[in-house]
Amino acid sequence: MDYKEILDDIFSPLNEYIWYIAFVCLIGLGLYFLYRLKFMQVVHIRENARLAVTGVNDKTDGKKLSSFEAFCLGMGARIGVGNIAGVATAIVTGGPGAVFWMWIFALIGAGTSFMESTAAQIYKEKKSDGSYYGGPAYYATKGLKKRWLGVVLALLITLTFGIGFVGVQASNSSAAIVEAFQIDEHIVGFVIALIAGIVIFSGTKSVGRISAKVVPAMALFWLIFAVAIIITNFSNVGNAFAMIFEYAFSAPALIGGGLGSIIMVGLKRGVFSNEAGLGSIANLAGTADTTHPVKQGLIQSFGVIVDTIIVCTFTAVAVLSFGNWEDLIAIGKSGSNLVQEVASQTLGSWAPTVIAIFLFVFAFTSMLGYYTMSEANLRFVKDHNTVVFILRVVVILVVFLSCTISTALMDLISDTFMAAMGAVNVVVVALLAKPVMEAYKDYREQKKQGIEEPVFHKSALSDSDGVTEWED
Repeated sequence: MDYKEILDDIFSPLNEYIWYIAFVCLIGLGLYFLYRLKFMQVVHIRENARLAVTGVNDKTDGKKLSSFEAFCLGMGARIGVGNIAGVATAIVTGGPGAVFWMWIFALIGAGTSFMESTAAQIYKEKKSDGSYYGGPAYYATKGLKKRWLGVVLALLITLTFGIGFVGVQASNSSAAIVEAFQIDEHIVGFVIALIAGIVIFSGTKSVGRISAKVVPAMALFWLIFAVAIIITNFSNVGNAFAMIFEYAFSAPALIGGGLGSIIMVGLKRGVFSNEAGLGSIANLAGTADTTHPVKQGLIQSFGVIVDTIIVCTFTAVAVLSFGNWEDLIAIGKSGSNLVQEVASQTLGSWAPTVIAIFLFVFAFTSMLGYYTMSEANLRFVKDHNTVVFILRVVVILVVFLSCTISTALMDLISDTFMAAMGAVNVVVVALLAKPVMEAYKDYREQKKQGIEEPVFHKSALSDSDGVTEWED
């Protein structure tokens, strides 16, 4: 028995049981947040969208990220393999109806993302490098006064994103490149790791700048490519949506399973794609230099909608417009390879190469975001340059090694960490709902008074103990 089989034997049962707990926490508390926020993610969607793009020209002191850069870094982490391979995997394993549940969980998760991102801003902290850091480890320590819980969350996030998610992105990207160009996977892994290393060692601020330039264009080009597939198969678009709703409550006979399995697939792939409730985007939101914590909450909430309701939907329709469910299953592929095959038969033999390039760019920007989260959490545990250097080396090694590991095994490992991280994080966020809602109330009251740019003072909170980066 080799190490791959051992890992599979360990993580298979863990994945199943931990996800039962995660499901209750993510959905149950997500609905609670939805109630408290009065469906803010939909009611105020225009405002949230405006906030996300109005900071394009914001300037900082060179050490902090602007709101727009933090948004793009968040989108760089969100928009990745999950938007291409993840959607295709959801369709194959859960049926077309899994897409419907991805939509539902995105609407719920947008509220959760607001709560965790706002909490991250309230309890953020400036470190020795002059940058802001925030996220679950910080709001657990400063908001709940439990450093041990903060350390646990910091280490769990480092494992989930610095190893699990980085590995998934690199593995899927490598698989697509190997398929398209017939290059040895070790060479592909070396090149990806080399480029990642160059950018990572240039620092977090450079990562933010690169994401701010690449992410908008990356998302736009993918949507254009997906639209090209959809237009070519336009006569089947109606059937694509019909299949999504037809199989939303009953799986196709070919894959079996009941409603519960469809919902679980939709939840897993949806959370993997938009990362709502995992604390990852909260880490990025906490790095922003902004005038009010709620601004980052609203911006990152909108990011969930963009990721799943828009980007993932275009991918789903592009795949499903290929033909009937039986036609897709007959291809005999899943994940990125299924998307490549659909694109190849629709647009031509050149299409798989384009998708491989998309996956490389998507995976690369996501890995940069995941590294940034890992560094932020390691600085929480030990703010020392030697520790950060070791992390950078480990992440680069993970990038290389994951290119030689099957995507299925990497999915299993990252899904397990993801479930544990999500379950713990949303409980912590729920315990901090009071200060978050007080900040939200303060923001809304200032807007009602005609203040275009609300400014936060910690005196707006009934208990500002632990809030260090906001003035009275």
